[in-house]
Amino acid sequence: MKIPNPPRTARGRLKVAGLRAPLPTRQDQPGRPEQTALPQASEAEQSEQIVISGCDYLGLSEDPVIRKAWLEASASGPLQTGASRATTGDHPWYRRAEATTADFLNEPAAVLTATGYLASLAVAQGLRDLATHVVIDESAHSCVQDGARLSGLPVIPFASGDARALRSVLRGLPPSARPLVATDGVYGIRGGMAPLTDYLQALPASGWLWVDDAHGLGSVGQTGRGSPEFFGLRDSRLIRSVTFSKALAVAGGAVIGEASLIEHIRTRAGAYLGSSAPPLAIAAAITAAVVRVHRLPGRVRRLQELARRFSTALPTRPEILNDPRTPVTAIHPRDADQAQRLTEALTQAGFVPPWIRYPGGPGGGFFRIALKATHSRSQVDRLSRAIRAGFNE
Repeated sequence: MKIPNPPRTARGRLKVAGLRAPLPTRQDQPGRPEQTALPQASEAEQSEQIVISGCDYLGLSEDPVIRKAWLEASASGPLQTGASRATTGDHPWYRRAEATTADFLNEPAAVLTATGYLASLAVAQGLRDLATHVVIDESAHSCVQDGARLSGLPVIPFASGDARALRSVLRGLPPSARPLVATDGVYGIRGGMAPLTDYLQALPASGWLWVDDAHGLGSVGQTGRGSPEFFGLRDSRLIRSVTFSKALAVAGGAVIGEASLIEHIRTRAGAYLGSSAPPLAIAAAITAAVVRVHRLPGRVRRLQELARRFSTALPTRPEILNDPRTPVTAIHPRDADQAQRLTEALTQAGFVPPWIRYPGGPGGGFFRIALKATHSRSQVDRLSRAIRAGFNE
């Protein structure tokens, strides 16, 4: 599908609310449908365009407490330890961030990685001599897919969100199998959540449930502790990978779980053993961000309230993929005209149209909307009205 173009306006240079990002690149101009009445931003609203994309779910990207921790660490110590932590690159700040993360998530242990993507690779590498198969939700993020393939184990997909399909695959494995079932907690591309309780119930005692909760940490669960908290799960077979670059607005990743599983990753995963440690400022910022989320449960609840409010106001259409439990909504226009109409409606209502291409989404592109706790109720209501106008509703 051709990329829709935002209509030209006479507003001049606009202030972008939230993340200060330019409009996405648009190269092609699809045919424009006939113009009808669209929701207009007020004069006060025309001074800004509101970003409704990205992953800064809690609005912490400019948090002064986290920024202070980052800057103080940069000023008071080396920028980087310069080596893998398995050799000479370890530092107390890394261990502090790991302990803080494990405590926050009510798990025995955690290990940091330089990125969230590496965290997923580390899970697969660390468990490949324990597991016999990787059974993967077909909508899992590409980092999980890559980790599964790089493990060298047989990889068996199952229909996304379908616990019966998972049970069918597991029943077909040999009695001696030790499956690693891999899934996202919150599906980052289209929103929604994997049925983790059902997945865990389907799992044999000899298996593990690997949850990549990059988009769940900070956004779901009563206190933002992610998908396992949402479903009330505590199980020694549960292992999760996360990134701190989404709701926590910093960088780096981690794997969290039973101490024996984390030790396997420290001693067997090349993504950990062979990677230079992240800058020390990132470790300090991770610690500050985790503590910040712990101390801001109202921020988490506000994000969840906005997600429910938005979901209630959206039209019910096959093009819209929405789940009131998560801050992510995907819109897959059926054709270029519909995409253009939605682009114009969003732009004229004061929003930056969140048109993207991403692995796992439609090849031609789609709209991925991400709410933030710092959005106002009136902005969310205006957003839902603009979407309705874009669909001529």
